[in-house]
Amino acid sequence: MGIAGSDVSKQAADMILLDDNFASIVTGVEEGRIIFDNLKKSIAYTLTSNIPEITPFLVFILADVPLPLGTITILCIDLGTDMIPAISLAYEEAESDIMKRLPRDPMRDKLVNERLISMAYGQIGMIQAAGGFFVYFVIMAENGFWPRRLLGIRKEWDSEAINDLADSYGQEWVSIATSLI
Repeated sequence: MGIAGSDVSKQAADMILLDDNFASIVTGVEEGRIIFDNLKKSIAYTLTSNIPEITPFLVFILADVPLPLGTITILCIDLGTDMIPAISLAYEEAESDIMKRLPRDPMRDKLVNERLISMAYGQIGMIQAAGGFFVYFVIMAENGFWPRRLLGIRKEWDSEAINDLADSYGQEWVSIATSLI
């Protein structure tokens, strides 16, 4: 107890009640569970966006395909659109069953565990990356560049000296037009 307790007992305790009310223990446990759950949601949201951002760079560099977005644009997207929702997840209301759950095992139930990593990177991240690749190749095909034609043209695509880059239909593109796609 915080008010009536001795200094030795306060130093040895895991939890100190400041108002000597046992109901504060329930409130403290509930707030701790809310914070833990909301941090886990924020981390899962942030980790999920990593795979769709890194796989295009790896694939496009290995396959020598033009990059859809530059690194500065990706950084702006991260700072402008990813941070605000991740922070807002930290302020979510508690689930209705938060106090009905058993206490978590600190050795088994960690903030970032194997299940969260596999869901964020292996499933959700890959689905988002596949959706991004699909949209990229559809837009490029609508503009005349079939996926097979895109392989190996990144240097020509980025070069301002080349003004006669031919698409899949034989139409020639100038360097300023390729930057608009």
